[in-house]
Amino acid sequence: MTTLSAAFCPGATHLDALPVAATIAAWRPIYLWNPTRYGHDWQSIEDCIQEIEKHGYYKDDWSCGVTKRIVPGDRVFLLKQGAEPRGIIASGWATSKVRQKPHWDLRARAEGRKALYVDVEFDVILNPAKRIFPRSRLDHGIYARMHWDVQASGRMIPNEIAEQLEREWAEFVGRPVYTPTPFPEEVTETYYEGARKRVTVNAYERNPRARQACIQHYGLSCAVCGFNFEEVYGSIGEGYIHVHHIVPLSEIDEAYEIDPIADLRPVCPNCHAMLHRRSPAYAIEELRAILNNRKGNHRLR
Repeated sequence: MTTLSAAFCPGATHLDALPVAATIAAWRPIYLWNPTRYGHDWQSIEDCIQEIEKHGYYKDDWSCGVTKRIVPGDRVFLLKQGAEPRGIIASGWATSKVRQKPHWDLRARAEGRKALYVDVEFDVILNPAKRIFPRSRLDHGIYARMHWDVQASGRMIPNEIAEQLEREWAEFVGRPVYTPTPFPEEVTETYYEGARKRVTVNAYERNPRARQACIQHYGLSCAVCGFNFEEVYGSIGEGYIHVHHIVPLSEIDEAYEIDPIADLRPVCPNCHAMLHRRSPAYAIEELRAILNNRKGNHRLR
């Protein structure tokens, strides 16, 4: 699911961005945030951008109106409304189920009322004073099928519109297009995430938020052999690559939190399978050396 958020505000800082939520799956609600009423303590937008460049994401939470259907993994966009410049300024992923916490409206909070929120990891944030995906662009083509100037949260973005938005947003910000990728099932090593549940090591590699942050940082070429699916197969290979989790299982404890830039690398399916041919898995550099050595031996024959 993809969530779109919109903002009503007079200024041009991040606090003027009212989240509208949209989801690229079955349904896409739109969330609204009015910064003149919602005392949100988001840090400097440039600091948020730096956080993404360093770790691959920026964490925050957002009020989601009366919508309760958001689940972890839903896609999120933020749409700045109100005074110009207006348009989309951020994208990310929901990382929690909807929960209650003290209301964003100070009067309602003083009365003991609560509101619904969802945690978000943003993979892209733009400073609207410098750059913005213009609201006027949403009045044309397939986008014109949807009413964007919503006044309440919960508006759905149809799949075909959300998919087009993903492609154009990726082109606009200069990032790879988000493409869900099937993964091989032969990886069976396990670890414990906290003390609560047992999952396969591939769970980190399947995480769409971590995967996209990794790809945005390293690109879509294999870190071992350099293979790029789009360069070889054309448009059908666009956005396709696996990601490999490089942290040894012995180093994972209950306090572990994945860092997509430090802990993941893009790899092609062949190299991914070869990395897991032993336990613990080969390091990227080890497998690259093996491959280069083999290439060298073939040239000598």
